[in-house]
Amino acid sequence: MKKIFFAAIAATLITAGCSETIDRSELLPTVVAHRGCHLKDGQDFYIPENCPAGVWMAARYGYPAIEMDVKYTLDSVMVIMHDATINRTMRLKDGYAEIPEPVKVVDTPFEELRTKYVLASTDPALRTPIPTLEEELEACREAGIMPMLHSGIVESYELSTSYFQDKWIAFGSSKAVPEARNISDCLILIDPGRSTAEETLVRLGGVSGRVGMSTMKFDMLDSAYVAAVKEAGYEVQASIFKTPHELKAVRDGVTIQLTDFYWKRADGVGKKVATWKKHKTLDADEEISWPSKPIKAGDFLAYTLDLTYCGALEVEINGRHYSVKRNETGTDYFGLRLYKDTPSIHIKAAENTDLRIHAEVFDL
Repeated sequence: MKKIFFAAIAATLITAGCSETIDRSELLPTVVAHRGCHLKDGQDFYIPENCPAGVWMAARYGYPAIEMDVKYTLDSVMVIMHDATINRTMRLKDGYAEIPEPVKVVDTPFEELRTKYVLASTDPALRTPIPTLEEELEACREAGIMPMLHSGIVESYELSTSYFQDKWIAFGSSKAVPEARNISDCLILIDPGRSTAEETLVRLGGVSGRVGMSTMKFDMLDSAYVAAVKEAGYEVQASIFKTPHELKAVRDGVTIQLTDFYWKRADGVGKKVATWKKHKTLDADEEISWPSKPIKAGDFLAYTLDLTYCGALEVEINGRHYSVKRNETGTDYFGLRLYKDTPSIHIKAAENTDLRIHAEVFDL
């Protein structure tokens, strides 16, 4: 199912280029930018969530798709906003101060949301009004990005279909999500709750066409669950799993990774600026780090780290910590997007471990 659906996307939405790196397309899931490719500058947003700037940044980083959250205003205008209130991600337009009282999207007319508030950003040029669904879809179309709608609004399915026909995704726990099939042959991803794999297959079998499951519950997925769903021809999406659970999802074979940070390189995206290759047998408690000095590049970086090993390791990449173990030689695939930061890799052997390292850094 993955090969069919995402091959069609690649042919129509993504411009391919030449790559000097290993082709991991058959090994790793399709990676979707959660709420667009938002970026933090310290504790504050540089690229805000759920906005056209996040669509264009997703294209820059090579994500084939972005997720967006759709809500109705008081007067039934469809806007892009995750939270019930705008307070976390927006500021007062006049003076750029924090909004003192809760402002609920559903209780506020569109014109008021549009004129009184702006998205929070460290860049004044990105302090733009709340976007409409139409504006977000238009940005996706222009950038060659596929939209994934987290929405229970049937009208949003109709609008997305008018822009993308069947090359978009409907997902979530809303009972309205399967209704997208009445409008489009898009991919539908259903949240199975705490259902077993067998129960999930029954639910997915009740929806015709391209369908799969999506879950935020990292503890319910294992390789057997994922394999059962995939073998039946369905997609499996890991939704915003936190470190270290996103790595386990990759190991278990999920087909889609909805993420705030995970990255894999798309063909032709970015310029390779550094490589680290090493084969070494680490003794227990032996440590190795890279790079020894900051890599000279721009503000927008990303890197991949492939570790092929037999043994046990403690791995830290830019503050994200993973305890990994393999009884037979195999490879773990890490990836991370960065903004105003430089790669930092630290590996410590928990036991004697034969290790091959292959890291590549890209300037976007």
